[in-house]
Amino acid sequence: MPTPKVQILVCTNERPPDASKPSCGPRGGADLYRRFKDRIRELGIRDEVIVTRTGCLKHCSHGIVVGVWPYNLWYAGVTRDDVEEILETTVLGDGAAVERLRMPADAPWE
Repeated sequence: MPTPKVQILVCTNERPPDASKPSCGPRGGADLYRRFKDRIRELGIRDEVIVTRTGCLKHCSHGIVVGVWPYNLWYAGVTRDDVEEILETTVLGDGAAVERLRMPADAPWE
């Protein structure tokens, strides 16, 4: 079995509509996860990149939250339209950051 070089974490956590804080699931977390999976397959890099659905990544107000390892990059407010840029810049670009999506340095854990 191949060993992936990059892991993309996509929050798909679902909270009830009346919860005290938002969550990534209702914002389209599962759809975003599928978009990453589809593009990775289309690009032919499935042996190098693994995409993982996660529960809460503790930045609920900034969702949809995406983490990219081993680069320790955290992205906020990610949409389907951002997938290509993250793959080109970060995954295929050896860890370069998409600055406009970076989680604010002072974002509190929620």
